[in-house]
Amino acid sequence: MQELLQSIAFAIAAILHGITGMGFPMIGTTALAFVMPLSQAVAMVALPSLVMSLFVIIANRNRWIASEIWHYCYTYRVLAITSIIGSIIGVGLLISLPSTLLYLIMAAVTLYYAAQGLLSLQGKLPELRVPTTTLSMAIFGLMAGVVGGATNAMSPILLMFLLSYSKDKNEIAKASNLCYLLGKLVQLILLKNQFIAFDRQDWLMMLMLIIIAIGFLFVGIYLRNKLSISTFKALTYGVLLLLAFKIGHVGIQGLFS
Repeated sequence: MQELLQSIAFAIAAILHGITGMGFPMIGTTALAFVMPLSQAVAMVALPSLVMSLFVIIANRNRWIASEIWHYCYTYRVLAITSIIGSIIGVGLLISLPSTLLYLIMAAVTLYYAAQGLLSLQGKLPELRVPTTTLSMAIFGLMAGVVGGATNAMSPILLMFLLSYSKDKNEIAKASNLCYLLGKLVQLILLKNQFIAFDRQDWLMMLMLIIIAIGFLFVGIYLRNKLSISTFKALTYGVLLLLAFKIGHVGIQGLFS
């Protein structure tokens, strides 16, 4: 029964990731954190997330695959490089420090941003916009990397910047997934001891997660192409709101455990 519920959670997360370009790492990690340590759950989700991010980048392209990847690597190189640096720091925090405080801070920031975004779409508040300078890109990339490396919750920080930087939903999804992909590469390298400790059952679970993720990811990508930018934003803010509550719940649990 537990495996069925986890499979459903991963399928829903993959669809949402296909639509909005985010959600799978955090939802997947949270689902697994109920049955295994956080560091093991982060490692378990790393490879499926990496594969998904690569598919998001190369889907809906107008160029050859290599040209598409190069375009996003060059255009968002500052965001990508700083997210790698941040991911290295974040994985270090994951290994050496309790992540409860990070979860609670992340939940508060995400809740504020998602609620403000939803209210701005309804015309009740002005739209929150962050600076889109090169310095701002570097700062947001670094912060996203640290949080992503430690908790797999990189998406809220990245979306704060990218929703102000671009109005193209495919551009937003692909740029964010470039950072996810690089962050997962860092995790794969630095969490090698976690992977060494995996047994046959763990590797089979990871294979199942990859199959579920890829299959339902393309359902989400298909649905994304049918959405307007306003609907895309509303759904993105909605997913962020759910993630904020989930991250906060995990953080509060950590305080009392």
